[in-house]
Amino acid sequence: MSNFSNWIKTSHTVKFIAVGILVLVLLIPTYMIQNLISERQMQSQNVINEISGKWGNQQTIAGPIINIPFKEVVASQNEKGQTIYTNTVGTLHFLPEQLDIDGDVKTELKHRSIYDAVVYATNLKIKGSFSKIDIAKLGIAPENVLWEKAYVSLHIPDLRGINKRVSINWNNQPLELNPGIDDNDIVLNTNKYNPTYNNGEYRDVAMAVPVNGVSANGSSGLSAKVDVKDAAKIDFDFTLDLNGSSSLYFIPIGKETNVSLSSAYKTPSFDGAFITDTNVVNDKGFKANWKVLNLNRNFPQEWTNSSYNINEAAFGVNLLIPVDHYQKSMRSAKYAIMFIVLTFLVFLFTEILNGFKIHPVQYLLVGLAIIIFYVLLLSISEQIGFTKAYILSSGAVIILISLYSKTIFSENKLMALLAGILIILYGFLFVILRSEDYALLIGSIGLFIVLCVVMYLSRKIKWYESTDSIE
Repeated sequence: MSNFSNWIKTSHTVKFIAVGILVLVLLIPTYMIQNLISERQMQSQNVINEISGKWGNQQTIAGPIINIPFKEVVASQNEKGQTIYTNTVGTLHFLPEQLDIDGDVKTELKHRSIYDAVVYATNLKIKGSFSKIDIAKLGIAPENVLWEKAYVSLHIPDLRGINKRVSINWNNQPLELNPGIDDNDIVLNTNKYNPTYNNGEYRDVAMAVPVNGVSANGSSGLSAKVDVKDAAKIDFDFTLDLNGSSSLYFIPIGKETNVSLSSAYKTPSFDGAFITDTNVVNDKGFKANWKVLNLNRNFPQEWTNSSYNINEAAFGVNLLIPVDHYQKSMRSAKYAIMFIVLTFLVFLFTEILNGFKIHPVQYLLVGLAIIIFYVLLLSISEQIGFTKAYILSSGAVIILISLYSKTIFSENKLMALLAGILIILYGFLFVILRSEDYALLIGSIGLFIVLCVVMYLSRKIKWYESTDSIE
């Protein structure tokens, strides 16, 4: 029995198993750290949404669109099998032949606690023309068209962002728009292009949630009655002063749509269904131009009711603040187990090759020190940015583990060796985090080198014998 007990205390295999169990135990705080990062990111996004909501949410512009109600008779059968006829009212939608938008975007940073949100005020000059309305294309009988109820609509998801009255020069006649749209056929989903943090990654997701009180079942915007029955051509132009936050998007409703935006904002991201024809981004800001034809999108110039979803054609610019410390903190936390394993291997081989005795509690304390690194990285990066936080956090943990190792090894050379290895490990992780495109390549090569070193150092260890059994 004493021999077995002695073998348990001195066996390399048992030591490795014990350390492996400690690694599994440390998985628990590792996942807790990842959940903490996600919670902090969600809190940040909630604060930004609150700031943005008081100024104006993300905006998507669609319009102007001519809408004409019509009557149609629908035949159906009742419970007795009899055919009954019901009069219903639908809406015809007609898009402009030409649409030109020229906008200047002025941005401002709003602060709350440690969080920032970018908001903007834009002046959009919108002009274009409609060709003659041809209801024959939609197969509607002329007697069923309610011309007297025709109206023009301008779809805007958050009307709180409108700064001035909107008056359209409609065929050289002033036409003032009023809030409200009579149909619910066109609903703008501004969340479709909202970058959302999910499981440590930024993803574009579509969300059917209310936007400023307007759900996916209702249209939001401005409209006015118009007389379009006998018009051969309709020219229009107007100015829209609009507040918003984070992003500004457009729906290419013209047979030819031209959008030009300029701003002093230095870190834009052009996104959506269409790329820019030209864009310039420099220290003075950005200028971008888009040209979209009706042939490039998946809806026609006219349709009935809610036959098409125009949201899929949205394009524009994101004005998000380039803060990526949550994403990088999450990516670094995913390497926590690798760091724990590699650090434990250093202690194990030092123990085996030099005849030291290291207690499992000492391994546990070293593992907790590595876990604390990620907490420090998260909390400090929120204050001073990721790079500085990484240098401070890794430096503090390397010093802590190195000084603690001196009490274990009682040799400055071994302490210096361990410190050097830790510096290489944390430097290696920093390179991976900075090189997103080559992270997998660098990481796989690095792990291969580590495996080679481990295999080389363990080549003379006799695993079934005691700690003294090394040739």
